[in-house]
Amino acid sequence: MTSFQCRMTNGERVICTISRVVTEHQTMLCLDPANLTLSHRAPQDAPRQTLAMRWSCAPGLLLLVAVDGEWPEAGAAFQRGGWAPEFALFTAIRQQGDKLALKRYGQPNFLTAEIDTGRIFTDRTAASDWERFTLAPVELPANARWDDFATQFAAILQGRKSSEQLLDALLECPPSFHPALLDLLGDLLTAEALQAFAALFVSDLTRQDNPITQKCARLLFSLPTAKWLAEGFGRLNDFRQGRRLAMQRADASFDFMGFKENMRGKSVHCRGAGLLSAARRAIAPTRTLALLGTARDEGLYLLEWLAHHRRIGVEQFFIYTNDLTDGSDAMLRALAAAGEIIWIDNSGAAPERINMQDKAYDHALMILPEILDYRWCLVVDLDEVVLPGADVDYCLPPLLADREREGAEAIAMSWRVLTPNGHLTWAPGLSAERFVQTETHPLIKTVFRTNLFSGASAHHPTSRERALVPYMTIDGERQKNGDLTDHDINFAAKPTSNAFICHYHVRSLEEYVWKFARGENDNSGVLKDKHFRYNNPGIFDLFTTRFSLDGPKPGRVLADDIHRGMRRLLAIPGVAAAQAEIERRFLSQSVAFVEQSAQIMRNDDRIAADVRERWCALVNEWRELRGLKREMI
Repeated sequence: MTSFQCRMTNGERVICTISRVVTEHQTMLCLDPANLTLSHRAPQDAPRQTLAMRWSCAPGLLLLVAVDGEWPEAGAAFQRGGWAPEFALFTAIRQQGDKLALKRYGQPNFLTAEIDTGRIFTDRTAASDWERFTLAPVELPANARWDDFATQFAAILQGRKSSEQLLDALLECPPSFHPALLDLLGDLLTAEALQAFAALFVSDLTRQDNPITQKCARLLFSLPTAKWLAEGFGRLNDFRQGRRLAMQRADASFDFMGFKENMRGKSVHCRGAGLLSAARRAIAPTRTLALLGTARDEGLYLLEWLAHHRRIGVEQFFIYTNDLTDGSDAMLRALAAAGEIIWIDNSGAAPERINMQDKAYDHALMILPEILDYRWCLVVDLDEVVLPGADVDYCLPPLLADREREGAEAIAMSWRVLTPNGHLTWAPGLSAERFVQTETHPLIKTVFRTNLFSGASAHHPTSRERALVPYMTIDGERQKNGDLTDHDINFAAKPTSNAFICHYHVRSLEEYVWKFARGENDNSGVLKDKHFRYNNPGIFDLFTTRFSLDGPKPGRVLADDIHRGMRRLLAIPGVAAAQAEIERRFLSQSVAFVEQSAQIMRNDDRIAADVRERWCALVNEWRELRGLKREMI
């Protein structure tokens, strides 16, 4: 093995050894720098060099270093964005003889090398033959860079108990190493130490009179993600200083958040993001429940939706909108000015494939500090409302408290689907009074501990730091294994009863068509020029088969309270006028969209003949109700 003697600034001498990790199959352990996955291969088949470093000041810790080629000699190669290895931390546990068992650092299970496949698994609860490894000698070229890094990382290890000492140690490392090293801190430090270190960055990073702030800025701006992370830290600092904003923007500079691949795993967009997540986890909430929602041209339903959720215990609303055309911007502005909501204009450059919901959720849970003042975050859309049971007076917080006492950090509620009840046109009145429930559905929506997650999908939270979380249904049943990467976690084994989601997926004919004229959030991009667009001809069959179905109206139980809440909102200056304008625009614009849907019938041969006939008949009935000319079928 190659050894270095590291001379530390405090006079201590630390020994660092460098070797290769060999499996029981006499293959080499390999670390893929692109995604930090492990494999094992014959030495001649290894695509790159993977070496293990150990330090006498941290017995039991093993650092895998994946290197493409030799370390450069020139210092310029190590500047921001330059050459850098990737790292992964492990615990090395001595076995009989010179054998070692390995675990991911801080994780309970052992690594095992599967024979003949090259795969490494990390789920073994005991160390047997195939979980044992040895360290083999390796010869390094005459290059002072390994010696330098051995000393630099030894200083990082020694600095784990002092945030300022750790900051200095990181700055001694090459700037090109900073992204990978900052990501490594999530494993290397305790949760408390990581939060203390991250707290150094919650400041005005432009200040020149504070040496610590200057060092933080120097480290942060060595990252490719410096701009958006600096804004996140800056907003946390504003929040800590008592500054609040009721109207905000998530402009085109945040469009990258609308692509899942950019906000997951080891994407370049996420380097260092764990530091911001740690700083946000340190914020102690003072209130209970916030609602995070996205909307485009759904002003018709906004007041009912707000009044309903205020009644069940929501204390604040964080509403993201983009590219509005229905006049709801005036209503949102008035409501935000009155403190009823926090409104974030999510309009950006609208690149192809962007998912505007993903952008909104990740922006809220990584950038907005105001949402951290709420212990729980509920994610629902404008066509969904949560209905808790009568035994808790239709209030959600008591149920959340019960599940939290049982250890839940994420709580699922299942859908109940509501359908048209024979309505062809929009009319004033509550959705809760107009439409009926016709089916239960296994799809869920989730309320989760706000500061413990760094993003969300439409149905559950997401996290870069953890795959497994304590996940329950609102009825207290464990939601499978709590694996956020498992698609099946979006589905409940049976309908929840203590609370559920009234999903107004299929309202009246013209409202249904209006919905698809807004554009589906199906990664096809933002529909700038509004027209009737759909990606599945099954939407026609879905509507026609459910149009006349009967069923209960579960949300009607809160109708009086909702009407009362809407009257209060309508009394806010500007809201009533905005509501009238929203209704006017809907009535004038929806006609063209319904006519477009009928025209499509002549061109889309994927639609069954009986569905075509029924849809066109309903459109004719709609024309009659609207006082328009009927068409011969």
